[in-house]
Amino acid sequence: MPDQAILLLSGGMDSTTLLYHLRHTAPNTALHTLSIDYGQRHRVELDFAAQLSKRCGAASHRVLPLDLRPIGGSPLTDPDLNLPAAAEGAQIATVVPFRNMLFVTLAAACGETLGAHDIFLSPVLDDYEAYRDCRRDFYDGLESALRLGATHDTPFHIHTPLVHRTKADVVALGLQLGVPYELTHTCYAGTRPACGVCDACSERLTAFAVNNTPDPLDYSLDYRS
Repeated sequence: MPDQAILLLSGGMDSTTLLYHLRHTAPNTALHTLSIDYGQRHRVELDFAAQLSKRCGAASHRVLPLDLRPIGGSPLTDPDLNLPAAAEGAQIATVVPFRNMLFVTLAAACGETLGAHDIFLSPVLDDYEAYRDCRRDFYDGLESALRLGATHDTPFHIHTPLVHRTKADVVALGLQLGVPYELTHTCYAGTRPACGVCDACSERLTAFAVNNTPDPLDYSLDYRS
């Protein structure tokens, strides 16, 4: 592990599990957490990201503004678009165009000023079908582009250690690490209690059910197993 690294921390289940995993496996790495305020409907996640970063003793935490609302095209950034329920099978409608590319590029820009060239983020196997920018081959290409575009000859590395794990695998790992999942936010609707019907809630509930563990979050209805 490097002396310091950057973790894109949304405050959600996957990135929080990765935060705890890195604290467990690389306790001597100075970990800088980065959250992006992109005008998301569920921006309450930013509050939880800050709490979690502090709780894990991150070297620094910052929130960068990147307003994607004028671009539109996704119910996550356009409140006039209806958020699909998981039962509708329309997860692709929630894609925010090139969101992850922009996030990683911002992380790399911070890395130049910090001298941190290792960037961690938490796409998982369940993201593969709907989110093309959650695939490892995309990050391989982006890693090369960042090296070419950096101010100096900089060996950027993009790490996606959960990319071949399912959300159920992630929850299993998090339970072993003692992740406080009650302090994470998943619901795309941005509500507390969570809606329980959006794709994000549905995948989360399924992951906990597979692990025979109740989700500690409250839901509008009792969806917990």
